[in-house]
Amino acid sequence: MLRAFRGLSNINEQETRYWDEYHGLQFSLNRRFTNGLAFGANYNLGLSFKGNTGFGNTGLQLRLQHAADGTISVRSDQADYEKLNENLALQRHVIKSFAVWNIPGPSRLGSVAKALLEDWQLSGVLTAGSAYQPGAIQANGAAQANPVGAANGRYDVTYTYQNNGTNTNLTGSPDYAAKIVYVGDPGTGCSSDQYRQLNTAAVTGPTYGSVGLESGRFLLGGCPDHTVDMAIARNIRLGGNRNLQFRLDVFNVFNTVIYNNRQNNVIYRSPTDLTVANSQTLPDGSLDPNRLTPRTAGFGAATSAQPLRNLQLQIRFGF
Repeated sequence: MLRAFRGLSNINEQETRYWDEYHGLQFSLNRRFTNGLAFGANYNLGLSFKGNTGFGNTGLQLRLQHAADGTISVRSDQADYEKLNENLALQRHVIKSFAVWNIPGPSRLGSVAKALLEDWQLSGVLTAGSAYQPGAIQANGAAQANPVGAANGRYDVTYTYQNNGTNTNLTGSPDYAAKIVYVGDPGTGCSSDQYRQLNTAAVTGPTYGSVGLESGRFLLGGCPDHTVDMAIARNIRLGGNRNLQFRLDVFNVFNTVIYNNRQNNVIYRSPTDLTVANSQTLPDGSLDPNRLTPRTAGFGAATSAQPLRNLQLQIRFGF
């Protein structure tokens, strides 16, 4: 009896009314292999990325209002909703560069030394990315800029209530979800502290009567990437087109720790009891000894990182 059309489940309509707009500049610099050296760099400068589409879905929701007489209309806050959620996952800076160097062999040493020291090649690749463009946060009724996040994956804080916190409880409709509420500065979304990737005290759960406009999307960013991979190879000429190569690849040569995921879902007991059930810390502020591993990470703690330094040895025979 609560449905506009009795006996039917949800009726969905999809319209082609989605858009996104990206502005950016791309630069490339390359030096061809000359005198034993080649290098290059590709750089992308992102200026803006906005729209009402989204990653993994068709776009923002059309907010409909059902009147008592059965008529359906678009809610008056549709424009506010789209404006609040227009920012997409803009990455301001992206860098990919490489270098290849044929190490000069000795010119005045004997044949044994030349055989050992010539035909070595050193190469490297730098992968780097900077922080993301900030999005909008609705805090205490006023829009403000979110601190810039970082390059490794855009994300938002989500919430779960153990009791009385479904969409129907909060917004009055199963089709509309409330959003997390920002009451302070959450930080960039990345930190060198494994257990404090964001300021968890800066968020709180939505309450009854929500219309889903508490905050926007893509507000926090993962950690910036600055990984260097290197390789050293020794080529041995065997005559004709034959050659033998010994190659050592070292990935993440500087053993850089880059967290690439974290526990971004906060679990509250209920909308009237905002005790955090998955807190990373105890009431006295110390770390919970039961949440010291990524598998058991509490709210705000890192759950995974990019691989640390690892090596690969290859032997190749070409003919």
